[in-house]
Amino acid sequence: MNIKNFENFKQFVAKHGSKRCIIRCDLNLPSDIEDLSRVYAIKDTILSVADMGLQVVLISHYKRPKPDDINNPKFSLAQIVPSVSKVLGKDIAFEKRSAFDIEPSDVTAPITLMENLRFYEGETKNDDAFAAHLAKFGDIYINDAFSVSHRAHASVCAITKHLPSFAGLSMMREIDGLTKATEDIKRPYTAIIGGAKVSTKIDVLKKLSLDADYLVVAGAMANTFLASQGHDMKKSLIEPEQFETAREIIANAKAEIILPSDFLVSPNVETDGVQCNLTDIPDDCGCFDIGAKSTTRIIEIIDKSHTLLWNGTLGLFECANFQYSSKIVSKHVAERTHSSGLISITGGGETIASLGNYKPDMTFVSTAGGAFLEYIAGYQLPGVNVLSN
Repeated sequence: MNIKNFENFKQFVAKHGSKRCIIRCDLNLPSDIEDLSRVYAIKDTILSVADMGLQVVLISHYKRPKPDDINNPKFSLAQIVPSVSKVLGKDIAFEKRSAFDIEPSDVTAPITLMENLRFYEGETKNDDAFAAHLAKFGDIYINDAFSVSHRAHASVCAITKHLPSFAGLSMMREIDGLTKATEDIKRPYTAIIGGAKVSTKIDVLKKLSLDADYLVVAGAMANTFLASQGHDMKKSLIEPEQFETAREIIANAKAEIILPSDFLVSPNVETDGVQCNLTDIPDDCGCFDIGAKSTTRIIEIIDKSHTLLWNGTLGLFECANFQYSSKIVSKHVAERTHSSGLISITGGGETIASLGNYKPDMTFVSTAGGAFLEYIAGYQLPGVNVLSN
């Protein structure tokens, strides 16, 4: 993909002598602010720009505030300043005043974080007037937030009409990493798609069923696929309205579709699961994880794969008693990545959490969720497209 990247940025600065850079980040961190992977992802870009002698103005959204939440500290980016400062090893100034109440000359610190963009109505509407006002705080722009680049928002798209615009280092890593699962694919290519609902990943499932050699469907969405084939999933979570979609994916697939044949079943999430074959699920139980035979089957497929894409947990990972399959598969993927050069690409918050200590062992871990899925599904991302030459 031909986009204006960080090398272009450095050349531009050397030629034109830019003084201040706006960097679009994704600092929409979890509420407990324990997962700082998105901050670490943008560290190189921020420090590189600062080391070039430019003032840095960081912009980001945080959660989904309503119009009357503008003074609610729950939605203020002020709360993450200590974490960002610690990761960067730099003092971070925070500008709590409205961007409409200050002038660019009021922003004087080497690195400044502006307040939550979503406090402004124009942000999510991709409003050009808001983007033009925001652009006054820099003379050059970097998008280093791949994870929000599937949204046509003012700080992602409209702002590029007003400033020379480039991709940051994290953005480039995301695109390069995902290219291994979309263009330069080493086969056999296996995709594991888990999670709760088919409805949230229809396009990805359809695309991978045509592109991959093996498509492993797991998590609660596997219940829907199996139920669409006539299996009684008892009290398991299913989406009857997606039965036709599931049947269509199976019927049209070029990939070999792998569905679970056994499960960990339980009457409720508090009770430990017991191993159970697909045809023997008790009437009062639901399926909360895949079983030992299905896990072994996935490992066998991984062993003959050269590329693996993984999004979505294999079971109800947020419950400790249903982490069995995700932990085993995570360990095996890590081992195969090291021992046989498996190209392992993962993305999505729950998926990354399920990797645990094996996260550093993966070939590429995306910080994105929705953008990751849309890119894999073949969609053009607005925030990436506007950076094209």
